[in-house]
Amino acid sequence: MMDSVNDKALQKFAELMVNKIEEISDDFQTPWFSSVGHGLPQNLEGRAYNGINSFMLFLLQEKEHYHTPVYMTFLQAKELGLKVNKGAVSFPVLYWNFSIKDEEGNKITMNEYKSLSKEEKEKYTVYPFTKVYPVFNVDQTNFAEVHPDKWKDLQQKFRIAELKDEKGMFCSPEIDYMLKNQKWLCPISSTFSDHAFFRPSEDKIYIPLKGQFKDGESFYSTLLHEMAHSTGVESRLGRELKNVFGDPKYAKEELVAELTAAVTCQSLGIASGIQEDNAKYLKNWLGAIKKEPKFLFSVLSDVGKASTMILNEVCKEQQKKIEQQEEEKKEEKKEERISEDKCRVCKDEELSPAFKVALAAALSGSFQALADLKEKGFRPSTEEVKALKEAGPKVYIAAQTIFNVKSENILSTVTSESQNRKEGKQLTLNL
Repeated sequence: MMDSVNDKALQKFAELMVNKIEEISDDFQTPWFSSVGHGLPQNLEGRAYNGINSFMLFLLQEKEHYHTPVYMTFLQAKELGLKVNKGAVSFPVLYWNFSIKDEEGNKITMNEYKSLSKEEKEKYTVYPFTKVYPVFNVDQTNFAEVHPDKWKDLQQKFRIAELKDEKGMFCSPEIDYMLKNQKWLCPISSTFSDHAFFRPSEDKIYIPLKGQFKDGESFYSTLLHEMAHSTGVESRLGRELKNVFGDPKYAKEELVAELTAAVTCQSLGIASGIQEDNAKYLKNWLGAIKKEPKFLFSVLSDVGKASTMILNEVCKEQQKKIEQQEEEKKEEKKEERISEDKCRVCKDEELSPAFKVALAAALSGSFQALADLKEKGFRPSTEEVKALKEAGPKVYIAAQTIFNVKSENILSTVTSESQNRKEGKQLTLNL
């Protein structure tokens, strides 16, 4: 009997995995995961779950047909003013950590422990522990009703674009970019051939041409399967790869590659089925999981590491583009705000023409025009001082320094006086 909370969670994982393998056993063409709602399982803040949690939430999402891979605890839902649907059943997420104590029971953090010398570490004992956090999918709450705009954004975020290449086959821009530029961790040779394989002695992947596969999905899932094998070499994740066909360790490595390919395919919006050569191992995998659920820990730990390595490499360029686009949007908004401020300044009839030009330049980040006005003997009027203040802390601090403006009311900005003086000095140096 499994009495602990952790064991009960693991049993739930095993049951979910067994059900999926039995489903595939009936028809090994059945995808591990469909293409409904791609993307890594994550919490509302966008932080992805990893390892065994990630894979099991993938399975849960597939089983329950959730629209997005976003989850939260009951407390998080409550804090957001959400209600969990009546009768909704949570799913366990495991959290691993360490408790480090000395003989007197004094605790230190892992970072503090790592900084100790070998002799100092001997005074402490490291206790690994696991906590279980029950989570609910967004679909199990009234999130869509309470936050309709955010719900629409979530659906858009995980929408799958239907992309085809010039021959009408499914295409993955991320993987195609990787292949074209040889961005993977080892060479990939795609030529006319009979089968795909990874050769550890060469640290090289061989795969037939995309056009030789029945569809694009089969090509990418096969490639990701071999890429999963390539993560296991000693210089990377250090799994045991030198085993003969039919050996239990070989069968385990094939399961790791199968599930890694399934996870990465799901994350990239690709529906993938089990490789025909591995269908024969299904009963062995099923028996091992039923006999010892903890077998999953070992397998899915490797799957989590391998899939993370693949997605980090494959999506690296895509992430750079996303970050670049976000920066561009920020700059656009900044320019829009400056443009609005300029328009407002230009329409203010109380301000002199020369001051309007100088203030518009200051809003764009240049204070030289204000300094030139000062050299000509210009002193801002009450209305012009007000305009400087409304232009924002940086513009006003610069003006203070340039014109030596002093007023009880003019320092009422969100920053402290000391910060104002600091920024003022810096802006003086930049003039």
